[in-house]
Amino acid sequence: MVRVSVTQHGGRTCTVDRAPTVTFENLDGSALPMPRGTTGRYRLDPGDTAYATVRTIADPADPEARRVDALAVAADPSHWGRAFTAAELGAGDAIRVWEPVTSRWQPSAAAADRALGIG
Repeated sequence: MVRVSVTQHGGRTCTVDRAPTVTFENLDGSALPMPRGTTGRYRLDPGDTAYATVRTIADPADPEARRVDALAVAADPSHWGRAFTAAELGAGDAIRVWEPVTSRWQPSAAAADRALGIG
C-alpha cells in the first residue's frame, strides 16, 4: 500500500482529476480508481491537501505478481507527475503489482484508506 497526497501551494483554487494517475515502471495501464464511476474534477483551495491510498497488490504471495523498480503519481492525467523508486517508498528493491487500485482524492489519509476498505 502507498499513500500519496497533493497540496495546492498557489494562491488560487485549482482542480485535479478526481483520482490520481498511478503508473508502474515497464507495465501498461494504471491503477484503477475505486469506487469506479465517472471521471471528474477535485477542487483544491489554496493550502488544501488531498490524499489517496494505492493498493498495488491484494495478496503479496500471488505467484502472478509483477515486480517493478518504481511507480509514478500524477494529480492529473495530463501531467507528468513524479516517479518514486521502490526504495524511496520503503518497499525494498521492488514493488509488487497485481490488479492495482487507487482511492479517489479524499480530505484525509484515513478517508482514503477507508475508501479502499483499509483500516
